Amino acid sequence: MTVRLLIPHLARAVPWWPFGAAVVLAVLAQVSVFADEPLGWAVLSGLWLAAGALGAGAGFALPDLMGSTVITPVPRWVRQWLRIGLVLLPAVLVWVLIYVGVREAVEPELTWPEGFVILQAAVCGLLPIAAAAVGARHRDTATGALAGPAVQGVLLVGSLFFAGQESPWAMPGPAGWTAAQHGWPVALVLATLILLLANRESPSPASA
Repeated sequence: MTVRLLIPHLARAVPWWPFGAAVVLAVLAQVSVFADEPLGWAVLSGLWLAAGALGAGAGFALPDLMGSTVITPVPRWVRQWLRIGLVLLPAVLVWVLIYVGVREAVEPELTWPEGFVILQAAVCGLLPIAAAAVGARHRDTATGALAGPAVQGVLLVGSLFFAGQESPWAMPGPAGWTAAQHGWPVALVLATLILLLANRESPSPASA
């Protein structure tokens, strides 16, 4: 009952404009699909960018502007997971719709390992949310959520220094996954653990 009553209040408190901007960016990132001969790397980059943008936009829902000043009867971890759910569920739905649309548009000219691309997208989307959750734990303002795109940008730039089979963005070949590609499931587990730790209950409202 408490959760059901809390959801409408959280829905009004969540800033929706970053998520709306992320949806627009995610859609615009698919322009390569409309090329006469779309390139595989460009199409996949659009899907990765869409996931990253939606994750970064969802992260702005995590700072609780009143969390450090008001004692509420609802535990912090409940509020934070509800905040995530309010934006993460529509974010996943938007990405799935984009993915299905792109897949239908480029097949059979382009193919890729579906499970691997979905894994990559999950990491691209979850990493900024986990970083934003850490930022929101220490700063209950919009600047706390900026940790999401900041960490995302640093990791993206760092990954571009690797090429060939050392690049995490390369698709698995006939010989199976390389060591770099095995980093994706590890990254997903780490991001999930960080999110779980960041959303745990705080000892006091002041340290939320």
